[in-house]
Amino acid sequence: MMNVELKPVEKKDWKFILHLRNQEDVRLACHDTSIIDDETHLKYMQKMVADKEKNHWIITYNKKDVGYIKIVNLEFGSMLLNDYRGKGIGKQAYALVFKEAKKLGLTKLTAQVKINRETSLEFEMKTGWVKKGIIYKNNKPYAFSLEKSL
Repeated sequence: MMNVELKPVEKKDWKFILHLRNQEDVRLACHDTSIIDDETHLKYMQKMVADKEKNHWIITYNKKDVGYIKIVNLEFGSMLLNDYRGKGIGKQAYALVFKEAKKLGLTKLTAQVKINRETSLEFEMKTGWVKKGIIYKNNKPYAFSLEKSL
């Protein structure tokens, strides 16, 4: 049986989150596709911890850290180590984070998926997200705007 859990992010997790973020697949899915350096990441994580409107968790699979999920001002984001994709871990982690979001009093979440990320979009739709529109950048379709009712 798969044992997927969420645990609160601690300072010792910050390096793991940076490693996740700098995986090529993850970088290309982000708005900023560059490799993030330690200093930039440290500042980002300090902001995450300081703001109570920002919530984030480490995804564990059989007690091993395999991913990261965050909700920042209702905007949802997630990352998973490459070797753990396609195994149902993300689906279970999403269900857990949706429960956590409800406990926080949230009734809906938003997300964006870049236009060229069909697999990501497919996954989001299977987990209950709804396409709300297209975001344009430089007059070209850039990303789908998604919403999830909780």
